Amino acid sequence: MEEKLKEEKIKITPQRREIIRRLEELEKTHPSFNQIYQSIKETQPNVSRSTVHDNLKLLVERGIIRSFNYKGETRYEMSPEPHVNLVECNGEIVDIKNQNIHKKLDEIIAILKDEENIKIKSLLVLVEK
Repeated sequence: MEEKLKEEKIKITPQRREIIRRLEELEKTHPSFNQIYQSIKETQPNVSRSTVHDNLKLLVERGIIRSFNYKGETRYEMSPEPHVNLVECNGEIVDIKNQNIHKKLDEIIAILKDEENIKIKSLLVLVEK
């Protein structure tokens, strides 16, 4: 992840390093802003909400991480690749890792580009169980 920051010419600060570390720890849970912030507060009690928010925003803008909204809450994930997120009955969000689904998503992207002249920045499919 730090390589991506270097490629994007983003300075690696202790706060950014901790945000990335926490994102990697919480990756499978698609954490909300509050979950990330509370997790960081455990080791850096003086970090401000705005510092965490601004850094997450920068990482999203540069395409290093991705954000999406679910039920009024912004969630974050490390995977920039098109994929399906499944919301379980308990509210947990998990990635579906299925090659056939990935092929179909690639087909959808190609159709949108070739037939609808839409350049796709990202594709996220959210399915509730």
